[in-house]
Amino acid sequence: MLKSNLFRSSLMRNKTNLFLPFLFLCVHNWSAAQSSKVFPLALSENKRYLVDQQQKPFLIKEFSAWGLIQALSEKDEAAFLDSIKKKGFNTVMVSVISNAPSQMGGNPPYWQGISPFLVKWDFATPNEIYFQHVDRFFKMAEQKGIFVMAVPCYLGYRDDPSQGWSDEVLSPNNDSLKMRQYGVFLGKRYQNTPSLLWVAGGDNNAEGKYFPYIKNLIAGIKSSGDKHLWTGHFDTNLAVYWSTDNPLYSDQMDIDGLYVWTESVMFEKGPQYRSAIQQYKKGKMIIQLDQSYEHDVPHYADNENSQWIRRKNYGGLLSGCAGTSFSAGQIDNQCYSFKNWKPLMNTQGMREVAHCLRLFDALPWHKLVPDTSNDIILTDRLSQYGSRDFICAARASDGSFYIMYLPKGQHFEINVKKISGKPMRMHWYNPRTGVALKIGVADTKERFGVAPPSEEDWVLVFDNDPTFKMPNKL
Repeated sequence: MLKSNLFRSSLMRNKTNLFLPFLFLCVHNWSAAQSSKVFPLALSENKRYLVDQQQKPFLIKEFSAWGLIQALSEKDEAAFLDSIKKKGFNTVMVSVISNAPSQMGGNPPYWQGISPFLVKWDFATPNEIYFQHVDRFFKMAEQKGIFVMAVPCYLGYRDDPSQGWSDEVLSPNNDSLKMRQYGVFLGKRYQNTPSLLWVAGGDNNAEGKYFPYIKNLIAGIKSSGDKHLWTGHFDTNLAVYWSTDNPLYSDQMDIDGLYVWTESVMFEKGPQYRSAIQQYKKGKMIIQLDQSYEHDVPHYADNENSQWIRRKNYGGLLSGCAGTSFSAGQIDNQCYSFKNWKPLMNTQGMREVAHCLRLFDALPWHKLVPDTSNDIILTDRLSQYGSRDFICAARASDGSFYIMYLPKGQHFEINVKKISGKPMRMHWYNPRTGVALKIGVADTKERFGVAPPSEEDWVLVFDNDPTFKMPNKL
C-alpha cells in the first residue's frame, strides 16, 4: 500500500513537472497576446491623447521610477511592475542608464556589477550584456501591459554633476560623435520595441556645451528608422516647465509634458492647472510628466501636503492633460532609490492616487474639455482663477458628463441647463477614500444649489449616461 501510494505520488509529481512548462507557455502566450492588443500606441486622430491597437484611448498613468532598470534584479523588477499595475498604473518613467550614486539604489551605473559601457564613459562602447538586460526589461514591461517612458541619457541638474551623466558625457573618452553612435545603437536595437516612448534631457535643458551631445544622440536614434514618440524632461528651475518650452528641442516633441518640481517656481504662470489650460489651447497632447514625489527632500508642500498631491492630479486631468504621474515615498525612503520599495506600495499617497486613477478609468476622460467659461459654475468658483482653491471642471464634448474637483468643500450654485439640457445624475466622490455617494438627480435648472458633505476636497460627477457606474471602494 505504501509503495503504491509513493508510486502514485511520484507519478503525479512527474505529470505536474511536465505540465508546468506547458502552463508557463500558455500564460506567456496569453500575456503576449494581451500586450499585442495594446502596443504600439499612437496619437489619436485629434492628437490629444494616445490610443492602443484597438483604438481604445490610453490614459498615461505614470509612476516615476528612475533607477528601476539599474537598481533591481529582474525578479524584483517584475514584482515591482506587478505591484504598481495593481494600483492602477500603466506607465513607468525610467533611465536606460543610471548614474546617480547618491540617489539610486544598487551601484550605479552598474547593474548587478555589469557596466553599461565597455570603456569607461565612452558611449560608443555599449556593453552587450548590460543591454541584454535592458532588452529583457522592455519585453517584460510590454508583456505586463506597461508603457515605458525611457530617458536614453539622464543628464541631471546643471549644478550637481553627481546627479547624472552631465560630467561623464564631457569626459575625454567621449565626444558628440560617439553620442551619435550610442543613439544609432539604441535606435537600431529598440526600433521595434512597441511599448516605448523616448524622453530627452532629464532635469537639464541640454543646452550650451551639452547641446551637440544630446542633439547627436537624438539624431542617431532617429537615423536608424526609429519612429517612437518623444517628450522632454527639462530644467523647471529655468522656467522650462513644458517639453515644448525648450526652443532647442521643441520641434522634436510629440507629447508636451509638464515637469514642475514646485508650483512656487511658476510664479504668475501657476498653479499647474492654469498652465495646463493655456497649453491645452495650443492643440498638442499634454501630460503631467513627472510630479508629486511623496515625502521627497526638500519637504515642500507639493510633496508633503496630501491635498496638494490630490489637487494636482485631479486638476491636471480636468485641465486637458491626457496623463498624470506620481512617485510614492516615506520620510528618507523615496521609491526612485529602490532601497526599500515594497512598503511604498501602500502609502497614503499611493492609495489616494489609486482612487484618482480608478475614477478616471471609469470616465470617458478623452471626451473631457476644460471648462473655462463662467456660465456653468455660478458662484465665482469660490475663488478666483489662478488660486489654488479654484474649482477645476471639465465637460464631455457630447454633454454626457460634467466633472468638478473642489479643493475646498463649500456651497455653490451651478447651471445644470448649460451642461446638457437634460437631467443629470449626481455623485460625490471622496478623493481621500475612493468612496462614491449617489446624491440624486439635478433637474435642468439655471440655478442649482450644491452643498459638499464636508469642508474637505471633493469630486462632483454629473452624468446622464445610464450605463455609467461610479467606482466605489468600500
